[in-house]
Amino acid sequence: MIDEVDGVTQALPLHSDSPIRRRFVCADRTYSLMLSRDLLGDWVVMQTWGSRISKHGGGKSRAFASFEAGLAALSALARVRQERGYQLAE
Repeated sequence: MIDEVDGVTQALPLHSDSPIRRRFVCADRTYSLMLSRDLLGDWVVMQTWGSRISKHGGGKSRAFASFEAGLAALSALARVRQERGYQLAE
C-alpha cells in the first residue's frame, strides 16, 4: 500500500505474515534487513551486509516473541543505517 501523504513511500504494516524487507546502500556497501516468521512461530530479524566491490560480507539473525518486538528492532536497525549514511534502496 502506498502512503497517500507523499504518494511514494510504503507504510509499514501493523501485522503481516509475509516478510518485511528493507535494503540499504552506500558508496561501496550494502545492508539488508528482513522480518519474517520461522518454523517455530517466532519472528526473526535477519541482517545481511556486504561489499558492493568484493564478495566479503556476513549476516546474523535474532528471534523475537512477537511481531511488534521484531518490527521495533527492524525499525531501530533501519534508523541506525540511515544515520550512518546509507540510503534506502528498492
